[in-house]
Amino acid sequence: TTDGGDALVVSGRGIRSAKRWANKALGEIAKKQARCQKGSRRWRKLQRARAKISARVKRQVRDLRHKGTRKVVEFCERHEVGNLYIGNPDGVRARNAGRHHNQRMSQWEYGRDIDYLKHKCEQSRIMCFTGTERGTSSRCPECGHRQRPKGREWVCGACGFRGHRDVVGSTNMHVIAYNEKIAFPQRITYLRPGPVKGSGGGMKNRPRSQEPERSSRPDTGHGSPLPCCLGESAGQPPAAASCCARASQEAGHTAGIA
Repeated sequence: TTDGGDALVVSGRGIRSAKRWANKALGEIAKKQARCQKGSRRWRKLQRARAKISARVKRQVRDLRHKGTRKVVEFCERHEVGNLYIGNPDGVRARNAGRHHNQRMSQWEYGRDIDYLKHKCEQSRIMCFTGTERGTSSRCPECGHRQRPKGREWVCGACGFRGHRDVVGSTNMHVIAYNEKIAFPQRITYLRPGPVKGSGGGMKNRPRSQEPERSSRPDTGHGSPLPCCLGESAGQPPAAASCCARASQEAGHTAGIA
């Protein structure tokens, strides 16, 4: 979210889907290996299949992570961002949320997102630094009312404000990073890092051609009626001096917010 009224949401559903498929495939292999004698021919064959699946999914996730962080940095360049604050959600794994969600949280590689963003910002001559984002998702950006958010859309129980949950968090991060309160962005762009390229298992049905970038989320019912910032003239980008990026949970809806 920039201080010029623009925001970008990059979906992490592809990363979440790839990791979920790998967990299920490796679980099936583990069941078959449990019936084999360790070191036998069949056990070694299953072990090779396990390594092959793990390596393929690791490449897919790395590819999507690079593409997603690249879109964030390109967004910053387009809006002339000079300072980028990246929120660090360290400590979010401390709470027990059940075995299914705990698995997602343990596989959330937000440290890699931060490293990739720092490296790409350095190449683009953008000054970036990290810090806490504690309490940013539970505070209304309009009236300051605090409540526990539910779902991906943040609805304030005091003033009736409505907005994307992660954009609310990155908007509130400006107070922590720059000691400045900004208005909720009026132009929000929704993008996907790119298609998942691979073969085998649940990856066969995924499109291999480049998908067009979307400015809304038609499959979630939260499409934005506001104009997309990518539709503006490339020669006249809105001026922005600062920006806040929030590494959102892959297991939820998005992988990164900027």
